[in-house]
Amino acid sequence: MTSRTRSVFLLLSFLLLGISFSGCQRTAPPAHKPLEAILTDFHDPTGRHILIAAHRAMHTRYPENSLAAIQDAIDHGIDIVEIDVRTTRDGKMVLMHDSDIERTTNGQGKVADLTWQQLQQYRLKTRRNDTAVYRIPTLREALTLARGKIMVDLDIKGAYVKPLVAMVQHTGTARQAIFFHSGTAVLDSVLLLDSTLLIMPRAHDTLELHKLLQRYDPPVVHIDDSFFTPDVVAAIRNDGARVWINALGTPDVLAKAGIKTGYEKLVKKGANILQTDHPALMNRYLTKKGWR
Repeated sequence: MTSRTRSVFLLLSFLLLGISFSGCQRTAPPAHKPLEAILTDFHDPTGRHILIAAHRAMHTRYPENSLAAIQDAIDHGIDIVEIDVRTTRDGKMVLMHDSDIERTTNGQGKVADLTWQQLQQYRLKTRRNDTAVYRIPTLREALTLARGKIMVDLDIKGAYVKPLVAMVQHTGTARQAIFFHSGTAVLDSVLLLDSTLLIMPRAHDTLELHKLLQRYDPPVVHIDDSFFTPDVVAAIRNDGARVWINALGTPDVLAKAGIKTGYEKLVKKGANILQTDHPALMNRYLTKKGWR
């Protein structure tokens, strides 16, 4: 190989290496998004940024409602992590969607009938070939992990409101926590304890929506696709709130198959917080569209 040929070869090698490296950079997960930026977007419903909520955290990569799934959502620059809160027999608040533990752990029984110590003998199931052992986390652990990093949607499944509010206040996560429940009695109790807390009511029809807007003047409203109309979106937006809707089901299924028009349809109809089972996939798509 001549000196000139060697120089050309080295130059081409460096160029190819640069292309390969830049390609790796493009496929890497988005950088962690600062909480202050998330909160600024959340409280600006007229802004162009679409917020992403990770349903039961990043549960397609790690066990649902696990600390690992929450950390993964943080690492991927997701805005909100949705977690489910229940209370054990001895009053410990833990993360668990179902009333019993059979589907998500290698144990059996209802959360409300088991003590915290009993729950700790079981491990969370995982779909991955992962040798790590994941345990049911406490709410305190989850909030401590999320503090200063990501918003938390607290789906109140079977937790008493007073200790739940106290735990949020104790962990210093009040400004980043959203209290979610379909019943007004629960939301009323939250605000009675601390009127500054963020709540998210869920409307099931247009009439209920207007009642909820008048009752709470909330920062965000959860609506269903059955009445996802321009008038409903306008009513929520005009009240200074964000529109939360689920991409769970058809939009997520289509996106997983490579057809992401379901996400685009939700955005163009006016939703600006999308809850999804595939946060990383949605994040890449919305970022590419300039909505992040």
